[in-house]
Amino acid sequence: MPLPDFIRPMLAKAGEAFDSDDHVFEIKWDGTRAIAYIEDGGYRIWNRQHNSLTKKYPEMSFLADLPEGTVVDGEITVFDGDGRPQFNLMLRREQGHGERNIARLAQQIPGTFVVFDLLYDGGESIMDAPLRERRTRLQEIVEAHPHPRLVFSDGVVGQGLTYFEHAADAELEGIVAKRLSSKYTPGKRSSSWTKVKRRHQIPCAVIGYLEDENKEVRSLAIAAHVDGELRAVGRVGSGMTAAQRAKLAEMFADHVQEKPFVETRHPTAIWVAPGFYCSVSYLEWTSEGQLRAPVFEGLLDG
Repeated sequence: MPLPDFIRPMLAKAGEAFDSDDHVFEIKWDGTRAIAYIEDGGYRIWNRQHNSLTKKYPEMSFLADLPEGTVVDGEITVFDGDGRPQFNLMLRREQGHGERNIARLAQQIPGTFVVFDLLYDGGESIMDAPLRERRTRLQEIVEAHPHPRLVFSDGVVGQGLTYFEHAADAELEGIVAKRLSSKYTPGKRSSSWTKVKRRHQIPCAVIGYLEDENKEVRSLAIAAHVDGELRAVGRVGSGMTAAQRAKLAEMFADHVQEKPFVETRHPTAIWVAPGFYCSVSYLEWTSEGQLRAPVFEGLLDG
């Protein structure tokens, strides 16, 4: 029986760190989600959006050597010289186009396939089997087909709080807690998987805002103190409630001005006068000096 063309990845719900002997705790790999299908003497890789990654990552050709009828779930990750996943390097790989350019990037900043789940084994679905059984079989496959670009996502059982602290100390993105008895549920954001992200918090000045179709605030253009000066650090919209968006629009109405009081790379916004501040949480700084995955946490008093 042929393998399915595409299986939507199972997703995790956000939560806080905890201890549990019923869960395995893994590193949250800072890469691009990928599911690989091995059949007919070859392989194909799809991302979450059902876009092919096969030609974008030619260094994954070793996947053709895995057992026929295998489907593995994981993340393609780019590691730096210290062995830590680097999202900025991952973005360079994702944005690579053209066969020659992709081949050059594959040599300079190769990806590693960190696998954490097995969906098909020998052409048969094992998604209804408990996670502990799927992981055991996956580890056996990885050990039987060693390759420097193929890594099994190991973890710990029980000590989730300590594991998260270690991940935070190492400046990793976070961890994922997975119930060992759980089935694989394609395309669903299940409580059987809990992602716990390490986040920072920073006070920001509001430069301006973008409106939605109801003339309420869709997102804020923000700035923060960097190296002793106020710099634009991106936009934030996630985390705001409908009530907050309406309130912000009302607050800004009498404080609109023609130009931003801080230079910004985003020219299209409704600019406001200085004096509005908010707290924003984020994962890390990008190489362009912007906040990655910012979330609005609330207004601050001037």
